[in-house]
Amino acid sequence: MAESDIPPTAPAGLRQSAWTAYWRTGSLHSLAGSLSDDLDGPVRAFWEETFALLTAQDRVIDIGTGNGPLPALLCRLRGDAMPSVDAVDLAEVAPAWLASAPPACRSSVRFHGRTSAESLPFPDHHYSLAVSQFGLEYTQLERSVAELGRVVRTDGRVAVLAHHASSQLARVAGEEVRLVDLLLSPGGLLAVAWDIYPYLALVAQGRSAQLSADPQATRARHRFNDAMRDLQVQIAQSPYPDVLLDTRAFLVDWTRALAAGAASLEQARQAHRDYQQALQDAAFRSRELCAHALDEDGLAQLRERFAANGFRVIECNLLHHGPMLIGWTLRAQRAGD
Repeated sequence: MAESDIPPTAPAGLRQSAWTAYWRTGSLHSLAGSLSDDLDGPVRAFWEETFALLTAQDRVIDIGTGNGPLPALLCRLRGDAMPSVDAVDLAEVAPAWLASAPPACRSSVRFHGRTSAESLPFPDHHYSLAVSQFGLEYTQLERSVAELGRVVRTDGRVAVLAHHASSQLARVAGEEVRLVDLLLSPGGLLAVAWDIYPYLALVAQGRSAQLSADPQATRARHRFNDAMRDLQVQIAQSPYPDVLLDTRAFLVDWTRALAAGAASLEQARQAHRDYQQALQDAAFRSRELCAHALDEDGLAQLRERFAANGFRVIECNLLHHGPMLIGWTLRAQRAGD
């Protein structure tokens, strides 16, 4: 998407909440299920080449670090010759992997949660390298690139991997938004499932005969069965039905547990609330990906931002992971002051 087409950035509090909840699951990066934690293949090769010239005397800043896949990769690659790393993210982040990392890594990497890329708390001309993997494009680029121009040294570099608007990742995200909206709509599957829970709790109490004579219970059962059949149709029709498959598994598990007396009504309702919130957060993240993924115009405008802030863009390429288009890579060098 071109920068001029991007809708206003989501409120910081909403973005912090959604992403903080995600990073607390322990995922190392935002593409769990699409890329391994080790960032193998061309993604890893891009970063290995970027990091090859670093020494222990260098300072690196990572924008939109999440749970820190780039600092983690640096730790594996550099060992005792680890540069200093400041890893920043708007969300609250506290990656578990750092506690068990080698001493040289633990002493060199500092995570800064609740930190805006548009207002970095670091001195001028401080970093020899700024990096970002699926992070910079989510920021207000006019301000965040200006901040990079401020904090990167006059001989420093920038390397970015950004979402592509036509990537499979963007297509998957768009489909997830559509499907979650369907699941959470009034009268949708999640609402219908909520209505049947009290009756399943009565089944566990041995009151099936009473339910057979209750027209409301019968209607709730028919609506739920119809909605589950509709779900099967949606699964067959969707090119990326993962969220539907997850929802089916969730509902099967909890309806069975309720009917068998293995879970209470309140336990099922709380699990339902938590799952619904998780779906809302996932849809929010996917909407953000779709809104901020860059098309060719957006990439051109990003290049212009760097040029306006004292950088010379030396490389822009498409990056594929196997047959899958992942995103754009960009490398820039300070033009010198």
